[in-house]
Amino acid sequence: WGDSCQAFELRVGGEAGLLLSVGGRPLLLDGSGELNVWRAPTDNDQGSTLRTIALPHAATLAASVWWIRLGLSFLRAVPYLWLRRLIDSGSVSYADAWEADGLPRLSAARRRTRITLADSERVEVRTSTDWRAPGGATRARHRRTATVLRCGALLLEDEAEVLPAASRSLPRVGLSFRVAAAAAQHATWYGRGPFENYPDRCSAAKVGVHAASADELATPYVYPSEHGHRTGTRWVEVGGGGDGEGEGGGGGWQRGGGALQRRSVCRQRAGGVQRRREGCRRR
Repeated sequence: WGDSCQAFELRVGGEAGLLLSVGGRPLLLDGSGELNVWRAPTDNDQGSTLRTIALPHAATLAASVWWIRLGLSFLRAVPYLWLRRLIDSGSVSYADAWEADGLPRLSAARRRTRITLADSERVEVRTSTDWRAPGGATRARHRRTATVLRCGALLLEDEAEVLPAASRSLPRVGLSFRVAAAAAQHATWYGRGPFENYPDRCSAAKVGVHAASADELATPYVYPSEHGHRTGTRWVEVGGGGDGEGEGGGGGWQRGGGALQRRSVCRQRAGGVQRRREGCRRR
C-alpha cells in the first residue's frame, strides 16, 4: 500500500505479531508489538521476599518480617545447610513469584484477527490474543485495534488484562518491538535523559531531545540486570541517526504516544539478559 510516501507492507496475525517493511526494507521483525509482562529481574526483585505470614495490607507486620529477615541474612554464611533451609523456608522473592506464574515463558495460545477497510485512507485491524503459561493457565489477554493510515502511520490502541496467581506485583506491562540489528545502532528520543533513569531516580535527568548509540544506551552492570530505561518519553526514533538537536535523521522507525511513557532500547531480549545472569551465578 503506498502513495506519495514510500510503499510499505504490514503483516498482522498468525504467529508473527506485527511485521512492517518500507520500500522493501524490514523495520519491524517477527514478534513485534507483542504484549510483554516480564523483564530480567534486578537484585531487588530477587532479594525482596514475600513472607507467607505477612498480610498484604499489614504494613507494620510486613516491616517487622523484613527486619527479621535482614537479621537472619547475616547467618547465611554459616556452613550448616539445615539452618540455611530453615531461614529460607516460608519466603519467596518477587522473581520467584513471577517464575511460578510462568511470566517469563508465556506463549500465544489463541489469536483472533479481523480486518476492516474503514475507508480509502485507513484500514482497521483488530486482534485478540490469549497468553498462557507452560502449564496451560491463561495469564493474560491482549486486545488491540491497529489503524493503518495510507501515508504509513500505524496507530495502536491496546488493552491488556493480566491474571497472575502468585504475583502480587507485575514486573512490567508493555509492548515489545524488534527491529533489524543494522537499524538499531542509534536512538533519538524526547523525554528524560541522557542517562538511564527510573521513576524513583529521575529528578536529575533533564527533559529534552537526546540521542545515543546502542552501546551508550546500555548500562554494563557487573551482575547482568534490566537496564537502559528512560522515563517521561514522548517519542523515540530508532535507526534514524538523529542529531540530538530536535531533528531525527529520517529513515528510521519512530514511535510516539499521547501520554508520557517509559521506554527501553536494548540489543537483546530480557531472556538474553537472564541467561547472562545465570552464567554469572555458575561462575
